[in-house]
Amino acid sequence: MARPDLSQLKALLESARLVSVLLPQNPSYDSVASGLALKLSLESLGKSVAAACPDSMTVEFNRLVGVDTITTSITNRDLLITFADQTEHVDKVSYNLEGGQLQLVVTSKPGSPHLDHTRLRFVSGSGKSDLHILVGVDQLLHLGSIYHQAKDIISASPVASLTRQLPAENYTPHQYYDPDTSSLCELVTLIIDSLGLHLPVDAASNLLSGLEMTTQNFQSHLVTVGTFEVAAHLLRQGARRHQAFDPGHLPPGSIPQAPQPSSQLGYGTDSQPVAPPDKADAKEPPPDWYEPKIYQGPMLP
Repeated sequence: MARPDLSQLKALLESARLVSVLLPQNPSYDSVASGLALKLSLESLGKSVAAACPDSMTVEFNRLVGVDTITTSITNRDLLITFADQTEHVDKVSYNLEGGQLQLVVTSKPGSPHLDHTRLRFVSGSGKSDLHILVGVDQLLHLGSIYHQAKDIISASPVASLTRQLPAENYTPHQYYDPDTSSLCELVTLIIDSLGLHLPVDAASNLLSGLEMTTQNFQSHLVTVGTFEVAAHLLRQGARRHQAFDPGHLPPGSIPQAPQPSSQLGYGTDSQPVAPPDKADAKEPPPDWYEPKIYQGPMLP
């Protein structure tokens, strides 16, 4: 299959300032790894990116960089401050950070009337993103609570879908999939490379980890020559491989041992040590012990 046309996605990303990366409920390691890698890549370009999943992250994802930034909802991220009917009097706006406090300084133009602070209004941001990227989402209902709580927010901005197969629901015209890839991590690596996006080391490490996990360390039947080429590309970008688990590296006593039979421990049935025989007490057999024995019975008449 030919690679998907990424021209529209490139245009969407170039115009987007706020991007949300959304994961499905009960996400796979593959989708979380690829979603976080995409988030890190876009953030390195100066984009503001939020990642959300309807389910909390479990311990299996702890090796992925940035997993602690995934939230369970699309939240309001901006605070909007309005100053009605004061525009012509404002010269500049600056800020200071003192003692852990944020101080906004609004300077009026020379000769202008004093600014009326009573006209200040604080409005929570809408949380609206310029682009929603859904990773591994087969249909919108798979977004779970996120979809039910933020349906209007999601529908108000363009949506792009990244999946291995064609999604079961045609919820966006911007669908990017490739069944010839072994995993979402392989697909996202190809997309990042094709778009010319920066790939930080942490993003490359996440992608390589997801690639290894999903393909059972490249033993899956889905692995192709392209899979190994993607892995080599990630390693060239500085991807760090996670060290395989080795029980030998654990401190003594970390792994409980099964109880051994008492006979192997040298204990008898009364749990007391069985003393070895004392060679000094052993008696030598009589001399005729080693001679042939002849047994005679009564003579028959």
